[in-house]
Amino acid sequence: MRQCQSITVNPEIQDGAPVFSGTRVRVETFYDFIRIGVSVNEFLDEFPSITRDQALDVYDLVKQQYTLEQIASLVEGPNAATSSSSRMHATSR
Repeated sequence: MRQCQSITVNPEIQDGAPVFSGTRVRVETFYDFIRIGVSVNEFLDEFPSITRDQALDVYDLVKQQYTLEQIASLVEGPNAATSSSSRMHATSR
């Protein structure tokens, strides 16, 4: 599995759900939008704090059919389920 710098997992943000780095927008929200047929451009219009690069990075994971749990492990590493510490990954803007 590869690392994903566009996503952050932190227990203090959105109860530890994967979010777009630098935001409080859950990756699950992006999945939901894509699932119902909303384009990436429309999603970005609704959430201007997310960069196009972040959205396209996560869209690539959607196309590869990654689950939210798999995405969390990309951020936290392979032992994410048993690790009590969180890791923060920031993207440069």
